Amino acid sequence: MKRAYGIAGNGRASSHLQAYFRLLKTPYKLWHRRCRSTPEAALVGCSTVFILISDGAIARFIAANPFLKGKKLIHFSGSLHVRGAFAMHPFMPLSARTLALAEYRRIPFALEPGTALKDLVPDFSNPVFTVNKGDKKLYHALCALGANLPVMLWQKALLDLNGKFGIPHAQVLRYFRATLENFRHDPARALTGPICRGDKRTVASDINALDGAYAGIYSAFAKIYENN
Repeated sequence: MKRAYGIAGNGRASSHLQAYFRLLKTPYKLWHRRCRSTPEAALVGCSTVFILISDGAIARFIAANPFLKGKKLIHFSGSLHVRGAFAMHPFMPLSARTLALAEYRRIPFALEPGTALKDLVPDFSNPVFTVNKGDKKLYHALCALGANLPVMLWQKALLDLNGKFGIPHAQVLRYFRATLENFRHDPARALTGPICRGDKRTVASDINALDGAYAGIYSAFAKIYENN
């Protein structure tokens, strides 16, 4: 019988890891703050423990639980190097919905050099790449930039295009999907509109039509393109 993995934490990353383990029929034990038992009692017998809590709490959790000494500890932080624990960052925006087994198997993991995925989690056969310890903060910042900032802008555009102009939700999403498809097909030439064609008059008009922070974002993006 397989020995169970331990999981500390019950947030989104934990939910996805639990779903992946269930699909693989891999046993695991779970502890989180709402459990009545202690971490030591809940994770007894687990030689590998995933610590899937907020970045700032990982080192404190390890220090506060001496029973973890001698166990293989793994965290999912993309920006931290934690003494005594292995980094294994899933290179995939994890939404609230869980995935199918084939989707989980395609998720790449970022490891630190000298670490092998099979040594950490023999049950996984995911693709991997390495990120040096000194590059982790920049790596994670780029992940957050690429995965989250576009979503925030799409949320704003979707809300106003649908609410103020009555454009159906599905049509707005189709517009965004076309943008993503253009980028997939040719990233270097995916940009369209007045910024791309150097139409400064229309860019200025667009900026004046927007409110507050969004006007500043549009202006900053236009300057970035202009300077490149």
